[in-house]
Amino acid sequence: LIGINARDRIKIGAAGKIATAFDIARAMAIGADWCNAARAFMFSIGCIQSLSCHTDRCPTGVTSQDPTRNRALVVPDKLERVYNYHHATLHALAELTAAGGFAHPQEMLPMHFSRRVSGVEVMSFDHLYPSLRPGELINGTDDARFKRAWAMARAETFAAAN
Repeated sequence: LIGINARDRIKIGAAGKIATAFDIARAMAIGADWCNAARAFMFSIGCIQSLSCHTDRCPTGVTSQDPTRNRALVVPDKLERVYNYHHATLHALAELTAAGGFAHPQEMLPMHFSRRVSGVEVMSFDHLYPSLRPGELINGTDDARFKRAWAMARAETFAAAN
């Protein structure tokens, strides 16, 4: 989006394995504008991962529409747990942000995070996730990874051109 000067017009949401303040900060550092944390909130209301969500037989009542099963879900009790989880996560995110010297999590950049890529090697996100300058794809890039992908991209289809 940056490479085609469209990032200011499109917002990006991150989802999938977002559960902690660190997960949120990491996602924002690589470009997310917001994060969804569905699984973590399911756990906070009592999900036990029985893998029966689609059967309407959730033993905890979390995903069930069956009145006899969702009687197990005592909303006032769960409300407190969800509130506490959400509040603690946002508090931890604020602490993490301040500890890094930032006023807002969106100020964090890929260079502020690292990943262990082998038993003996750690790489910063700015090396793992290369970036483009504004308009670089439109103006032409020398980066072979982006150059090849851009040549295959088509506005009228999601299928890659050969």
